Amino acid sequence: MDTYLSANILLSHVRALADEIGPRPAGHPAEMRARQYIRQILCELGYDAPETLTFPAPDTWGYAMLGPLLLGLLANALGKSRPARLLGGLTTLGAAYLLWDATRVGKQPLTALAPRRPSATLILRIPPAGAARRKVVLLAHTDTNKHRLSFTPGMKKSLLGATTFGLGALLGNGLAQLAQGFGGGKSAERFRQGSALAMGVTLGVELLDERGSYVDGASDNASAVACALGLAAQLRAAPLQHTEVWLAFTGAEEVGCMGAHALLDAYGDTLRDAWFLDFEMVGAEQIAYVTQHTGFSLLSAYTPDAESLTWAEETARHHPELGVAGRNLVIGEEVGALRKRGYRGVCIAGYGPDGWLENWHQYADNTQNLVPAGLEKAARFGWAMLQGLDGRA
Repeated sequence: MDTYLSANILLSHVRALADEIGPRPAGHPAEMRARQYIRQILCELGYDAPETLTFPAPDTWGYAMLGPLLLGLLANALGKSRPARLLGGLTTLGAAYLLWDATRVGKQPLTALAPRRPSATLILRIPPAGAARRKVVLLAHTDTNKHRLSFTPGMKKSLLGATTFGLGALLGNGLAQLAQGFGGGKSAERFRQGSALAMGVTLGVELLDERGSYVDGASDNASAVACALGLAAQLRAAPLQHTEVWLAFTGAEEVGCMGAHALLDAYGDTLRDAWFLDFEMVGAEQIAYVTQHTGFSLLSAYTPDAESLTWAEETARHHPELGVAGRNLVIGEEVGALRKRGYRGVCIAGYGPDGWLENWHQYADNTQNLVPAGLEKAARFGWAMLQGLDGRA
């Protein structure tokens, strides 16, 4: 039975997704083929067809980042009259909030104006052998991101600062416009002009970041899908006694965790007391449960809830042979969407020798650079977490 979580079995799923299907942008045919592969494996395991939650999604997170900057710049062009500056200031402050919310993977209303394609989340419910006392939801996203200059080894350490710079430019610009609306003089105008220039620079950087093509996503996030499929096989052979497990293969995570939001929109009440466990980029040598997430700016940090952290800590303490420990990481993912909406959630993630997610949004995120031992470690730690929770009274 342990072979279901072996590196070789899990790696075969990664290769099917990353090598045979390849890059899987949100809403593109390749993402749909990834869902077809997942359905096929679940069928071979003897499960009924998973439920499909469909929703429209853009194919890049650029819309969520560029939209607020464009809105702020347009607000500066409304005119110089007092009403125009007051309206422009309020609009730009709203844009600053939208950009900040995007860095914490909140829902983005401006993406409704972007071109959208059909994405989906697959849901499989695995009942326990006995009476159900609790629910656990395992999350693994199917889509991949672009190769991004801002995530290259030479630039990624400036990522949070650069995004914070753009946030500050929007915030300062909005305040300067309001100051002008209330009679501010030349100093307010100079500040408005300078901050507008900073917004334009940030916009240009974001546009450059959109020029890369989509990556194979062996670690991000075929590795997570592989772990979820391995755990599906394990649960088929050895169901938990009192824990109902939901597997949620989420679409469009890379463009704002839209698949997770779709899951909560449909089943939020049912899952209000559920435990959520997210697998993210677990194809690295070192595996951790994330104790603090930075989001994508210096102002966007979020943490798991205390109960989920205790769950992970207890598992690590009872299974020291797995070598998994808590770690703060530069990361933004589906736990952010969960915590924003008041749900439990903790993430298992892999990281490289420099302490960052390895090959994150880079062409190097391929099967040649994946560490199979890390993949197996993450799956076994997830299984230990499930068993530990199921054993509670």
